[in-house]
Amino acid sequence: MGFKFWFVRALKVFLGVAALLFIVELLKQHSVQEALIFACTWSSITTTIFICSRLYQSRKGVECALCNDIPNKSDKNT
Repeated sequence: MGFKFWFVRALKVFLGVAALLFIVELLKQHSVQEALIFACTWSSITTTIFICSRLYQSRKGVECALCNDIPNKSDKNT
């Protein structure tokens, strides 16, 4: 998994979390500027933690059923 894969993954996570947090902040009747700052700040923190943990887990060979970013290996037990 190269740089492009992780960049696209980080971009998807960032945009998804930012949109969700922005909408929630607007529903809480915060100003657009405050909502945007809040959403971008926490999205960058969340994205950093998510990508770092996935990089760590992928280097250790831990598979994630939800992420599905490690190719399936043939399981001889089933």
